[in-house]
Amino acid sequence: MQWRENGIILSSKAFRERFRIVSVFNKTFGKTSGLLRDSKITVQPGDISDIYWMGRTTEQLGTFKIENIFSPFSHVFDNSIAVFAVESICFLCSSGLPENAPHPGLFDAIKTLLLSIYHGNWLVNYVFFEIKFLSEVGSGLDLSKCALTGSTENLWYISPRSGCAATRDAGEKYHNRLFILPQFLLSSTSFPSDADIFSALTITGHFLKMYFCDISNGKLPVSRDCLMMELAEKVGVGTK
Repeated sequence: MQWRENGIILSSKAFRERFRIVSVFNKTFGKTSGLLRDSKITVQPGDISDIYWMGRTTEQLGTFKIENIFSPFSHVFDNSIAVFAVESICFLCSSGLPENAPHPGLFDAIKTLLLSIYHGNWLVNYVFFEIKFLSEVGSGLDLSKCALTGSTENLWYISPRSGCAATRDAGEKYHNRLFILPQFLLSSTSFPSDADIFSALTITGHFLKMYFCDISNGKLPVSRDCLMMELAEKVGVGTK
């Protein structure tokens, strides 16, 4: 069996003397691992590459040939928040997605984000990447209506247990136990501040920890913690 298509490098580590074990994410087959013979080609997490994989079955490790197309690190090496974001994307997908399970919508979202990460306003797309990731792994937020009244108007809170929204009136008596819903998550016409983005990532971080508690030790990548600390410094708040 063999395939060839664009993919995103998630991780790469040395294996024996002449090989590397590489994990990639592509649209058709999802997360896939394989052996790459050590060569002069530099393989970095976040690279968008032309990837050729060959193996007997999809369950077999297989082998790769990889040709780099675009490396976000070459554009953002002096932007620490962007570097931490790329590293976080790769860790979340490498550690949180099953092997050989396609997630085409998530792949498209990540590819778009990586190609735009050196432009302004990319942090908004990073927020929606984390929301999309949570949805793909079955831990998605439900911001379509109020879980208590069914109303689609005046949504103001998010439950830290269910991820469901609530209106301002319905959630008011529980307000000290709920997240305030950043309004830009409801409207594509909103322009969030850094504080809004920080609030949104605090919420997605809470649900990411819940998901990773179920499949591992619950820890999020250090790179994501660093991203949050840098954002906290920008908006003048503390992190837990």
